[in-house]
Amino acid sequence: MYIRANVENVDLILSTIKIERGRESNKDDFSRLLHKQRLLNIKMYTNGDNKKMDDIEADGLIPHVQSTSFTVNGDEDNDVEFSETDSSAAPGNNVRILYQRLRTQDSIQLDDSPFVSEIFVKHADEDSVKGDPLGGFLCTGSRSDGTFLHAFCSLQPDGILAKDFSVKDKDILVSLNGKKTLGSFEYDHGVVLALFRTLPMTEKISMVIYNRKSETFTTIEFLLEGTKEEVIVKENSVKLMTMQPKVKVLMAQKDSTSLAVRNEELTLRQSASVMSDCTYHFIVRKWLDGGYYLKYSFQVQKNKSKFLGLNGTQLDIVNDTDVASIKTFRKEKIKRDVYLRPCGRDDLYLCFNQTRKLFELKTREHVHALKEEGCGMFMINTFCPP
Repeated sequence: MYIRANVENVDLILSTIKIERGRESNKDDFSRLLHKQRLLNIKMYTNGDNKKMDDIEADGLIPHVQSTSFTVNGDEDNDVEFSETDSSAAPGNNVRILYQRLRTQDSIQLDDSPFVSEIFVKHADEDSVKGDPLGGFLCTGSRSDGTFLHAFCSLQPDGILAKDFSVKDKDILVSLNGKKTLGSFEYDHGVVLALFRTLPMTEKISMVIYNRKSETFTTIEFLLEGTKEEVIVKENSVKLMTMQPKVKVLMAQKDSTSLAVRNEELTLRQSASVMSDCTYHFIVRKWLDGGYYLKYSFQVQKNKSKFLGLNGTQLDIVNDTDVASIKTFRKEKIKRDVYLRPCGRDDLYLCFNQTRKLFELKTREHVHALKEEGCGMFMINTFCPP
């Protein structure tokens, strides 16, 4: 057996669905399939019978299931596979079987979340108590550190989010009107919904989203205006700006020396021309990893086949093809200093040693025990194009 469902957004499917064989079933049973009760046209085929099930709004019988897996097909990028975890029952018995979604990083952190709500905006003169829909839902999960993770789901093709803002299903909400929602302990599901609901009318609003497929951050600026009947987007007010890589100088806070690449070697130097001298410049890119944490890479401006990386335990310049070296980093602020942490070595921090005039790896305990400030790294924007 398999089920083919005409759904635009597979995020409607819950991770666990319980069905009873051979008994009457109503739409409440199927509501376990959905985060929100919405029409889902399901066709069920069993061993050549090609029997079409009624729409889930109607009552119907669930036939005996003879195979052990099925697939719910959304768009081409969102096919979802389920597997039967208890198939020991004999045909025709009224026993409960369990289908469970094959777990992926996405389903663990977003699809399995019980926190899925439609997004509304409202203005003072509006008749509707709830406000007007933005044309989609907010799905909230959490990262491994317990901070909140919000994504858009169940987008309506003609809604504001998809049509006017070009938001895609499962795009991550990074910030809304200056409030950083990604990785926050403060902005939970309800608070973010309230942020949308209280967005100002006729004032510029900004929203930053992240698309995981293209690994791009986009800033969306727009104006909302309210009529007696509804909230609409002000004509010609929407600006979509994809964040481009930035060229930066990496400077030691302690003594204002900057990382430079001379003869393919990494050095620390002082110079009055760091903003214009490409010897000191790195192209900085950022994206979200599988756990939805920011990662950074630092490409050498003058030789794009080279990156700032970790060669063993030493900060160095490495080739982009060198799979053994670590070329990505996370950032963490401790007290007033910002430290780079090599990905895969999350217990270590790049800490500036003023005596030896270099960045060296230190443990979290060492960094937290530092009495002096200024052992982290400044990242200063330049005007150079990437």
